[in-house]
Amino acid sequence: MLRWEVGAVKGLMAAVTSFGAYLAGVVNEVTVILVFAMFLDMITGLLRAYVTKSLNSTLGMAGLIKKFAVFIILALTAAVEYFFIQIGQDTGGWIILGVTSFFLVNEGLSILENAAQLGVPIPPMLYNALEKLNKDPAGKEQMVIRDKTLDKVDKFKLIEENKMLQHQVAKKEETKDEG
Repeated sequence: MLRWEVGAVKGLMAAVTSFGAYLAGVVNEVTVILVFAMFLDMITGLLRAYVTKSLNSTLGMAGLIKKFAVFIILALTAAVEYFFIQIGQDTGGWIILGVTSFFLVNEGLSILENAAQLGVPIPPMLYNALEKLNKDPAGKEQMVIRDKTLDKVDKFKLIEENKMLQHQVAKKEETKDEG
């Protein structure tokens, strides 16, 4: 199978599994909406990067890692809510709903930012609010810093040197054991 075919099969299986969990009532509805918003954010982000000619795999991977971290936080929130339920406090799902809603709003803002950078007309009030939010130095446009010397390294040569060093270390250990 080609790489994209494997991705397509995994994506289809993930969609079926997610839909089954939803039908079973395991996942609350806002979490499903959050997953959909994350998907839309990824799509609009890719479109924005393509149009602005700023496709960057490092930034894309950092974005995916952030989205994975959101699910870790949601899992922790679900554990806290479960704890409260176990001690007899009926939370009504408000704890996880609040945290999920927070991330849903963030995804919505990100989609709006991407759309604005694509040239989609945005109402002036929203555009001004987005400009103020983007003045934050920790905004999403912050680059992941990579050492420039890594681009000049011949990876195959580095692997061969590593193998030679491992072989030398193994020989030294053998002579130590024999002596």
